[in-house]
Amino acid sequence: MGFIRFLLACAVVLAHTSTIMGYSPVAGNLAVQCFYIISGFYMAMVLTEKYNKPGASYQFYTNRALKIYPAYWLNLILLIFWAVFVYHQHYPGTLDFYTKYAHPSLSTYIYLILANLLLIGLDWVFLLGINKSGQLYFTGYFNSSKPSVYNFAFNGAAWTIGVELAFYLIAPWLNKRKNYILLTIFLLSLGLRLWCYHLQDGPPWDYMFFPTQLIYFIGGMFSYRMYAKYIKNKASKALLYLFYGILLCVVLLYYQFFEENYAKQIVLFLCIALCIPFAFELTKKSRIDRFLGNLSYPIYIGQSLIIKIVSAKRFPKLIDVGFTAVIIVIVYALIVQWLLNSPIEKYRAKRIKNFNAKTGENTPVIPNLPLS
Repeated sequence: MGFIRFLLACAVVLAHTSTIMGYSPVAGNLAVQCFYIISGFYMAMVLTEKYNKPGASYQFYTNRALKIYPAYWLNLILLIFWAVFVYHQHYPGTLDFYTKYAHPSLSTYIYLILANLLLIGLDWVFLLGINKSGQLYFTGYFNSSKPSVYNFAFNGAAWTIGVELAFYLIAPWLNKRKNYILLTIFLLSLGLRLWCYHLQDGPPWDYMFFPTQLIYFIGGMFSYRMYAKYIKNKASKALLYLFYGILLCVVLLYYQFFEENYAKQIVLFLCIALCIPFAFELTKKSRIDRFLGNLSYPIYIGQSLIIKIVSAKRFPKLIDVGFTAVIIVIVYALIVQWLLNSPIEKYRAKRIKNFNAKTGENTPVIPNLPLS
C-alpha cells in the first residue's frame, strides 16, 4: 500500500501547485481524507498486533513522535531560514505577517510558537481569525480575517498532521471499543460534519475540525477489522490483484470520469476503505512498496518548502510548476529518508524489540507494517 500513499502525497503537491499538462489524480483535499482512512487502518493494525501488551501505549506514543517530529523539525528549520532570506530580500513571506500585517498579542504569540513547534493545534489556524488588537477569535471562514491566521504557519500544509495527532491521542481507546460504539461515534462525526457544512457551506469546520474528520479514521479502523477477519491470509491472489487494480484506477483516474460531486466522493471513500485491506495483503512483503510508502511523509511535510522555492519567478521550471515541484520534493524526500528517517526507523525497531524482550514476547515483524 506504500505506492498508494506515495501517489496521494504527490497528488497533494500537485493540488498546491498545478496540474501536469492538464493531468491531476485525486484532489488534494480528498487525498488528505484518503490518508486519514489509511491512517485509521494502520493504527488499528499496530495497536492490535504490536502494541497490545501492558505498557505498550507509551511505546506507541513515543514511536509516533519519533516518526513525525524529526522530519518536521528539520523542515521547519529550513523554512525559517527561507523565511529570513526572503524577508531580507524584501519579498513577501511568512515573517511579514508577524512584523507588518498584524501585531499578535502575547497569548497569540505563545499559541503560534507552540503550534508551529509542536504541530498540536496547528489545524486551528484555519478556525481562527485575528483582530486589530492581535487577539484570536473563532471564525466561520478563515479568509474573513485580514490577515488570515494560517499565514502565520511556517508549514501551512502540516495542519493535517495536527488532525492526525488528535487521532493518535485517542486511537488506543477507540481500538478497544466494540463495533457498535465505533459506529455510533462514526455517525455522530458524520452528523456534525453535515451540520457544519450546512451552516458554512464548506470549510473550515467541516474539513479542518478534527471531530468532523473522525469518520475517515474510524472508517479505516473498520477496514482493518474487515481485513483481520475476512482477508488476512485468506483472500486469493486474483482477488487481491483485482481490488488493488481498482484502487489504483480510482486514485489515478478520479478526475477523468464524471463531474465532481458528493456522490462521487462517497464512492471514492468507500473504494479506499474496501480496497486497502486487499492492497495491504498484496504488498505487505514488498520492499519496493515499503520504500515508496516511507517517502510519502517527507514528501508531504517537505512540500511547503519546495513549493515556495520553485514558485519563485527566477527558479527554472521543467514543464510546469507542478511537475518541477513533484520531482524536487521527491529528491528532497529521498535525502531526508536516507540521512534522517532510516536511522530513526532502526532505532524505533530496536525499541520495539527491546520492549517485546522485556515483556517476554517475540512479536513477528511484518515487512510492511509501519513502526508506529
